Amino acid sequence: MNLDNLLHRTAHLSRLLVVSLWLSLAGPAAAQASDFTTSDGPNVNVSLVSEVTGIEAGKPFWVMLRQEIRPGWHTYWRNPGDSGAPTEITWDLPAGYSAGEIQWPFPERIAYGPLVNFGYNNLALYPVLITPPAEVSAGTATLTAKVRWLVCADICIPENTTLTLTLPTGTDAGINMSAQAIFLAARQQVPAVIDLDARWASVGQQLVLQVPLGGDPKQVRKVDYFPFTDGVIENPAAQQLLLTDNNMTLTLTQGWDYSAASSLDGIIVVYENVGFDGAEDVVASAFEIRPASGPIAGSPPVAAGTSVWTAILFAFVGGLILNLMPCVFPVLSIKVLSLVQQVGGDETRIRAHGWVYLLGVVLSFTLIAGVLIGLRAGGAQIGWGFQLQSPWVIGLLVYLFFLIGLNLSGFFEIGTRMMGLGESLLQRQGYSGSFLTGVLATIVAAPCTAPFMASAIGFALTQSNLVALTIFAALGLGMAAPYLLLCYSPALLRALPRPGAWMARFKELLAFPMYASAIWLVWVLTQQAGSMGVLLILGGLLLLVFAIWLLRDLGGSLLRRRVLMVMALMLVALALSLPIQLQAPAAGDGSQDLASGPSQSYAGPVYGAYSDAKLASLRAGGPVFVNLTAAWCITCKVNEAVALNLDAVRLAFEAKGVQYLKGDWTNQDAEISRLLEAYGRSGVPLYLLYAGPTGEAQVLPQILTQGIVIDAINGLP
Repeated sequence: MNLDNLLHRTAHLSRLLVVSLWLSLAGPAAAQASDFTTSDGPNVNVSLVSEVTGIEAGKPFWVMLRQEIRPGWHTYWRNPGDSGAPTEITWDLPAGYSAGEIQWPFPERIAYGPLVNFGYNNLALYPVLITPPAEVSAGTATLTAKVRWLVCADICIPENTTLTLTLPTGTDAGINMSAQAIFLAARQQVPAVIDLDARWASVGQQLVLQVPLGGDPKQVRKVDYFPFTDGVIENPAAQQLLLTDNNMTLTLTQGWDYSAASSLDGIIVVYENVGFDGAEDVVASAFEIRPASGPIAGSPPVAAGTSVWTAILFAFVGGLILNLMPCVFPVLSIKVLSLVQQVGGDETRIRAHGWVYLLGVVLSFTLIAGVLIGLRAGGAQIGWGFQLQSPWVIGLLVYLFFLIGLNLSGFFEIGTRMMGLGESLLQRQGYSGSFLTGVLATIVAAPCTAPFMASAIGFALTQSNLVALTIFAALGLGMAAPYLLLCYSPALLRALPRPGAWMARFKELLAFPMYASAIWLVWVLTQQAGSMGVLLILGGLLLLVFAIWLLRDLGGSLLRRRVLMVMALMLVALALSLPIQLQAPAAGDGSQDLASGPSQSYAGPVYGAYSDAKLASLRAGGPVFVNLTAAWCITCKVNEAVALNLDAVRLAFEAKGVQYLKGDWTNQDAEISRLLEAYGRSGVPLYLLYAGPTGEAQVLPQILTQGIVIDAINGLP
């Protein structure tokens, strides 16, 4: 048994012990007699109300337990999740009367630390059907409900009471008009029981649940699944959604008590955006499902056969390859240049620099991973490189790369003459310089997805938080390993050229990759924020250069220095405020529109913009090739240049009748995010070849060649 399962079982047994102790100590409260009874508690006010004003012989009627819950506190669903206990009602009824099961309203996911519970905030409504005997005499009948519940915030408190309802018998069951609104609200929250041919299958460490409910991908905000059985799924793990016209497919993570014989009976809650009077409201619909175990038609593979150790190995290898990516190599070269300056020095100090650099890389990767996991747990449809889908982040990176380039070119040195503001980031010789270089290397690596890396990240985001962070840490270790090895190898250090005048020229040469990176990011910005966004960032660069120019000479009187410092700080503040104003492009501003198709100079296959509906429509007519890409993904652009945007590839597509869809993930797109997740990926590129309307897609390698693409096309039936 692994540690994760042991912790879950311990928590489960502890919960059972607490609940058993509570039930044994809970005593009866004083009974009340009325047709609408209420018990006010410190954290939960409960009441019992009838839908009818009288009881007819043999005619069932509804009563309801109503819980008004103190703000910040919550009670629990029938399956409470990782901790808690459900509300219980014990009935004491007259002879011949019977009470049905609680009709549980759908819950919400309630996160508490690493746990996720299922329960209710503010208000919970529990309808129960009461059936009287076939014959009743005129008079009254008293219904008694002994209610126990657990209410929690930072602490959990067991509470209980006894409620009674006294209703006239042998009379017409008139409608209790004052209770109609609350019963209507309760029925809207009880999951619908309809005949849904839902199915589920186990794939590796994951569970794929498919429900035949279609929906408009633009309207569906999220879908939550709640199992009736405790422990069958990992409750905190993200529930990945793939939405088509005919099915909702959720990818879940196996829980501590999962087995091949487990039942996935439960409910799904669909949250949709619905406009009323120009407003955007969220409407929730719940359905009870009892899925059968078996193969799922058309279900894509989700990290099948991947183990934790395999994912860690893939992450480490992917991190190694990241060092060769054009977005990372310039930064690493600058750090190696600083290492050259230390050749022949204290080996212990050199090795310490290697470890500090590694620390900066690993901590940065785990920090980004933590933010990514947290946002996904909150329902966000995002993946690796999510920060580059924000125009203001792109704008700040343009500033950073441009300033580093100016520094390497010798345009400015931030030193002691600038009133101790600190040395330049990449010119620091202390340990802080090594650490910050590791942070910078991680930041610029964000647009890249190296081979092996995509499947490792996709697997990580379906696991527990601890496993996911371990895999991301392995990615950072792989990226930092070559530099650490260089610091530990005397032979490699001796092979480095000796310090000399060449280093100044080489440092200036390294400024040009920084300028190129800034130019590339400005182009990315045109895809995200249009021409106005580019104008704002270029204006910000002008302000920063002006601020640097003011600070190049801080001689003269104290008043002069202070005035220049204040002016420079105001310019920097203004420059930093400009990226916040960046917005998505308005129609007609000249930004790229995939829906318009390729330009006249384009030689590759003709493509259209990806959507779930478009893919389903084209698959009905034959094979479809899907290219998921982004403007900030260098690997994507290289693949398109050398393997896709070619005349020979276009002819191969035409010969086999292959339709081409391109999904642009430059800005956040929920449909593309869902498709990535369905194939165990968390970032682009992803290349899928569908042979027809049924079956799984063939996943092509992340690094493409013309031959790989044409061979895959020619292999179609």
